[in-house]
Amino acid sequence: MNAGITLMSKWQEFYDTVKADNWPACPTELDFHNLPTEIKKECIDRFKYVPGRFSIEDQLVKNKAFCIMPFIHLYINEFNQTAPCCLGTPIKTYIQDFDFYTDKDFNNIRQSMRDGNPVKECNACYSLENQGTESGRIRNTIDWAIKLQTTNINEIETKLRYYDIRNDNLCNLACRTCHPGASTQLEKEYKELNWKFKPNSTNFKLSETVDYDTVESVYIAGGEPTLMPEFTKFLTTAIEKNRTDIELKIITNATNVNKNILNLLTKFKNISFTLSLDGYGSVNRYIRWPSDWDTIVKNIKKLKSITSNINVNVTVSIYNITKLYDLVCFLELALPYPPTILLNQASGKYNIPFNFPNKDLAVSRLELLKNTKSYHKEPFFKEKVDYFIAMINSSVIDKKNLAGFFQYTDALDDLRGIKLVDYIPELDECRRYL
Repeated sequence: MNAGITLMSKWQEFYDTVKADNWPACPTELDFHNLPTEIKKECIDRFKYVPGRFSIEDQLVKNKAFCIMPFIHLYINEFNQTAPCCLGTPIKTYIQDFDFYTDKDFNNIRQSMRDGNPVKECNACYSLENQGTESGRIRNTIDWAIKLQTTNINEIETKLRYYDIRNDNLCNLACRTCHPGASTQLEKEYKELNWKFKPNSTNFKLSETVDYDTVESVYIAGGEPTLMPEFTKFLTTAIEKNRTDIELKIITNATNVNKNILNLLTKFKNISFTLSLDGYGSVNRYIRWPSDWDTIVKNIKKLKSITSNINVNVTVSIYNITKLYDLVCFLELALPYPPTILLNQASGKYNIPFNFPNKDLAVSRLELLKNTKSYHKEPFFKEKVDYFIAMINSSVIDKKNLAGFFQYTDALDDLRGIKLVDYIPELDECRRYL
């Protein structure tokens, strides 16, 4: 993070954003304990404030390299590679005798971070911060430091607590911003189109990688977890070992909530769902093909019967940069208020949201998000919206990339028997910029 980043989560900015007109002033985080009980409760329960979090953030401003993830977290991707987290670049191939505590490469990364020296595998987060927006480094370090009841990042020890194992790409959707390594449906389509791709090559199992004696949290993504036999086996094993206290962070497309999964999940005490949704109604169907919106709405209600801890991840791309407002309005009505809506920039050269050539239209649609409750009550959401507006305004359109995007899109559409103009006409009209 450089000196120019706007930290919307600084205490005073946070408090000014969420406070009601009749709340008293609270100039510093240290003054929080002097607030009336009902205001403190609302800050914590409604606005998800955790006492002490901003002192941690101050330390992350001073140490621009540190991230808690390599100290507590094992991530293995779809290609048998380890990385600092799912946002980092791969470090090495995972093998069964990998030792989280003694591995030389991981220990070098940890020491570099403690010394304040940037780690090349973590450039994705550093880049976001340099552009003025919040990163996974900041968010994850704050969240986990609070869980570990420490406000001093120098006190964080190396202890494997948290797993993110992507060992199955079984999925029922073929999302345009995804890749075959994470979707069996996309894998089939790429084969039909004779497109080159890197296949999923995992040779280990989630249920056998996790240490059930020490694990505290597991992040489950896919593929689609509700379809994956290995996820069911993991849940069953955890129940048998009396580890239903494990925190489960489940990423789901919300198209398949079956009775077997529901019965297993109800036995766990700490569950959160993150819904992967990229548009409202038919827009979501087009991007996350061939999802059915009515089914998703019904399944959201089922998930709410298990937990109120439901977040949403929106992959912001050239496909939906003009379509976010309708989705956010739906989510604010459908989920416990305020929902945490994560606006994450799509990867892949053709998916870049800032290459939408009609800048005026893109910015005007993004400006609508300033009318939402999330913009006014969720500092991180506001920061992301402002970031996307700034990037659209400052970007230069890459016509060669745009031409490649339409070739990619048309090839998928021809295979699926659909047309972009029927779902996102304003994007189809952008062909005139070529």
